[in-house]
Amino acid sequence: MSVRFGTYAGLCLLALGLNGCSSRVETRIRSDGAGVTGTPLLMWQAEADDAAPDPLLARVKEAVAGRLQERGFRFADQAPVMLSIGVAERPGRIALQTRGDDALSPAPKRGGLFPCRPRLIRLTVSMTDSATGRKLYGGSAEEAHCRAAFDQVMPRLAETALADLAAPKGQRTETSPIPD
Repeated sequence: MSVRFGTYAGLCLLALGLNGCSSRVETRIRSDGAGVTGTPLLMWQAEADDAAPDPLLARVKEAVAGRLQERGFRFADQAPVMLSIGVAERPGRIALQTRGDDALSPAPKRGGLFPCRPRLIRLTVSMTDSATGRKLYGGSAEEAHCRAAFDQVMPRLAETALADLAAPKGQRTETSPIPD
């Protein structure tokens, strides 16, 4: 009887330990605008002339451009659709709210066997009509991470922020079994 109990207890501890090593990542997604159908030619929003090159922003641009090129989009110096991006990383203990106290980006809840103080990584993508300035698409994706490197997270955030490009779906949350 004690051998069975020991085996059972060992299996339970192993399962709990493995659960602590693998985590589920929650992705908050927002998208709005009329949507972008087809694959119009794109151009990047112009940067300030005196702006110093930012290697982090260059890697984010590369991730976003890669996802768009996989879908058949091309880039030019002048194009009917202008693309701009924004990226932010902040401590998870800070929440962002609107004036009406709606959570724009709530602070993630700590939990699990090995609680951490996560940081939130957010990517925002905007596409506008170059001639009129009318917003065609706005998409954002945000995830909380304890250990994942920025470069590991960015390709997935780029894919998710662009997921609703043709038909924006508003706000939703998706959970994935992705190691952190």
